[in-house]
Amino acid sequence: MSKNNISDFVILGGGCSALSFINQVIEQKITKYSFIIIEKQKKYVDDKSWCFWSENIKKNKNIIGASWSSFSFNLGNRTNFLSSKNFKYYYIRSIKFYESIKKKISNYAHITLRLNETIIRIKNKKNYFEVITNKSIYLAKNILDTRPNIHIYEKNPFLYQCFVGYEIKSEEKINLKKSNAYLMHNMHTSNNKFYFEYILPIEKNTYLFELTTFTKTDLSLKIIEKELRIVLSKYFKKPYQIIRKEYGKIPMGFVNNKMIKNKKNYFVSGSLAGFIRPSSGYAFVDIQKWSERAANNLKIKGNIEKLEKREVIKNFLDKIFLKVISSDISKAPQIFYYFSKNISPTTFIKFMLGEANLLEYFRVIYAMPKRIFLKCLIKI
Repeated sequence: MSKNNISDFVILGGGCSALSFINQVIEQKITKYSFIIIEKQKKYVDDKSWCFWSENIKKNKNIIGASWSSFSFNLGNRTNFLSSKNFKYYYIRSIKFYESIKKKISNYAHITLRLNETIIRIKNKKNYFEVITNKSIYLAKNILDTRPNIHIYEKNPFLYQCFVGYEIKSEEKINLKKSNAYLMHNMHTSNNKFYFEYILPIEKNTYLFELTTFTKTDLSLKIIEKELRIVLSKYFKKPYQIIRKEYGKIPMGFVNNKMIKNKKNYFVSGSLAGFIRPSSGYAFVDIQKWSERAANNLKIKGNIEKLEKREVIKNFLDKIFLKVISSDISKAPQIFYYFSKNISPTTFIKFMLGEANLLEYFRVIYAMPKRIFLKCLIKI
């Protein structure tokens, strides 16, 4: 093992949070600090995608894969289509995101990306941290920890969002609108699990089909993949080409802050920081907001900001939403459909983005099925 000189920051994990922060460091021309990113993957692969609503895309424009002007929910023979004049739903393939930032990093000597390195342990010394990997020892004034850790979540309310997705190419014509994102279709429950189909028509003859489940116990790729193939047989009668596959297991819950390392110069981001929205599993937008603020704070004040507390009302609504679904998962299809039906598209989007104002939060409460939510409210 070789011992390197002390760095200003060692970043643990090289996923979305780490690279988003480094992207902001580059964008904001922060050159007086040194950064080392340690990532266990040998190379970045095309294994996931991120979607989000935005009013006006200024950043990440070059890596947007597709966008949709409307989105829909389906329960039985009822489908609810929503659209907004101001917002679009955007799709980014992870590989484009990774490669674009990796390319930027290669132009800066003060930023180093170490792939194929596993972190063994971290020692807290008097004035620095010692990060030991399978290949080297790094000394750092600051740590930014972006590694996911399922054990830091409160036990209740909590669900896993497990999904398998196939990006498919097929010449066969199927009945899907190219301008619509099919967010939650064929919503149903089975064996105390909530299932729905998530379908994105990416371009002509190319679709992303995902089968998603909310469950109290995580499901393996093999189990959901088998179900996804049954779903696809209903849409396609002829053979189709699978371009790539996705598998994800997203925690939907609340981070127990007592489980987070609260040391001087030790910062957290990503799921460790609670950036995964408990009620939906969306995280990309919150990570981008944090990255911009953190880099700006570093530029002006010389340190990464400590985490902001979640808005009380947003936290409260997410907790009720998740508590209701997890306490009686059979109600989930009706809740999601009812909610999408009784709210304006803009209010729905702003709630999903975490940018709703007080009046819009009241509209969210009013849109929820009253009897189910009041029952749960009494128990909180």
